Amino acid sequence: MRIAQATGFLGSGKTTFLTAMASELRSRGWKVALIVNDVGHINVDQEVIRSKGMEVKEVAGGCICCEVQGTFSTTVMNLHMSFRPDIILVEPTGVAIPWGLKKAVEEATRKSGIDISHAPICTFVDCSMLEEQLIFVGRLIETQIQEADLVFVNKTDICDEESLGRCIGIIKGINPTVKVLHGSGRTGAGVSELADIIVNEESVRYHEAVDGGIFKEQYGGRNE
Repeated sequence: MRIAQATGFLGSGKTTFLTAMASELRSRGWKVALIVNDVGHINVDQEVIRSKGMEVKEVAGGCICCEVQGTFSTTVMNLHMSFRPDIILVEPTGVAIPWGLKKAVEEATRKSGIDISHAPICTFVDCSMLEEQLIFVGRLIETQIQEADLVFVNKTDICDEESLGRCIGIIKGINPTVKVLHGSGRTGAGVSELADIIVNEESVRYHEAVDGGIFKEQYGGRNE
């Protein structure tokens, strides 16, 4: 079973894009499930998703990267037993950071004993809002970018080339080595390219964290 994690601040378009991604992966013959935080507060129509042959599970009561890691582990195990997905797409709350998601997935792997592989960790950013968001929640977004394997610049259908170029420049300034893709969940641009990466590539960041023993939180003044 393979897990693909997607972070990104509120409004970055993760839900729309991941729904399109799930359909793309299923069209290729993969059995797909989605795990989302607090589904009642985001635009996910569970019945529509299930009608397309996919499964969706909600993990409520807190962010899966911290407060409800145990619930997340149980959800992964239950999905494995009841649905047997090939790929699980994980969408946490907009304030989740990749390190916390890595830790949650490691906990699920340890508890379940399931052979889980890890697709590159993707952070979504809103092309039209990144500069403004950095003013108000800069530390969070910078952390999401720094800890990602790749950053997807979303909503390019409402951005011009100049704005896109500035956005990519900002991302590279924060994380010079990160891979950057761009497109739009609303138009489908970039969906196929990101699907290729999810299926064929591994998360470097995840394995660095596990192999290097660096599961140590240093966000928000905490070091636990």
